[in-house]
Amino acid sequence: MDKLNAIQIFCKVIEQQSFTKAAEQSQMSLAMASKLVAQLEAHLNVRLLQRTTRKITPTEAGMFYYQRCLPILAELAETEDCMHDLTTHLQGKLTISVPLDFGSRFIAPHLNEFLAQHPQLQLQLDFSDRYVDLISEGYDLVLRIGKLQDSSIIAKRIGISEHIIVAAPDYLAKFGTPQTALALQQHQCLLYESQTVWHFNENGRSVKFKPPGKVVSNNGYALVQMAKNGLGVILIPKFLVKDELASGALVPFLPHSQQSLLDISLLYPNRRYLSPKVKAAIAFFEGLVKKHQADL
Repeated sequence: MDKLNAIQIFCKVIEQQSFTKAAEQSQMSLAMASKLVAQLEAHLNVRLLQRTTRKITPTEAGMFYYQRCLPILAELAETEDCMHDLTTHLQGKLTISVPLDFGSRFIAPHLNEFLAQHPQLQLQLDFSDRYVDLISEGYDLVLRIGKLQDSSIIAKRIGISEHIIVAAPDYLAKFGTPQTALALQQHQCLLYESQTVWHFNENGRSVKFKPPGKVVSNNGYALVQMAKNGLGVILIPKFLVKDELASGALVPFLPHSQQSLLDISLLYPNRRYLSPKVKAAIAFFEGLVKKHQADL
């Protein structure tokens, strides 16, 4: 027995005082309506309706059951309306994890555009480079740069991040400009904690080495400030030094040594049943990265 359907048709019969009208409103046959109510009475082991040739009236038990079911059906209808709003309108909270440096330097300055387009959304942003469990930690969307660890989730590449080697003009004037990637081993390198090996492609040859350096940090912005102060050279994502390159505070070198490119990816749990707010966020990040790819 479809209990919910049976309860709904039972309530309509009482309200319309007619099986025929109740069946028409529910878009089912008269025979099916009668069958459902009969199954409900059998399930409850009580007669709910008194049927005569002239009218249909509820029994005492039937009226009690109707009065108890009515608010439940109303609450269910309201819940379905709310679910419809959640799945068709952009509202509610959107929980997103983005890399610390990329999020702070590139994503945050553009979020006003997204919120202006969708004023009923609330953003909860986690700026972190740690590996997050998208499912168990309740993230709607995760943006990551580099190699992905979890193959069980959906990953969509939306762009690439280019790394460049830069230093302050004063540093290069004092210590000389390296002409080859291997020459960097004679310089002070400012290291990001995950960069245990620097990898270059120079004249068609792969060059890998562990860079020397006295400073290791998990914050790219801090490394940029140290490089501007002449403390050493850095291998850094281009988006982190866009302003410094434009002002000349930092200058690139080794133009013929290509560094590896890193994927910029969006991660989400499932392709099916994505809410409109998640779809909107995906489209926004895709458009943002595509528009500014030259700076990344």
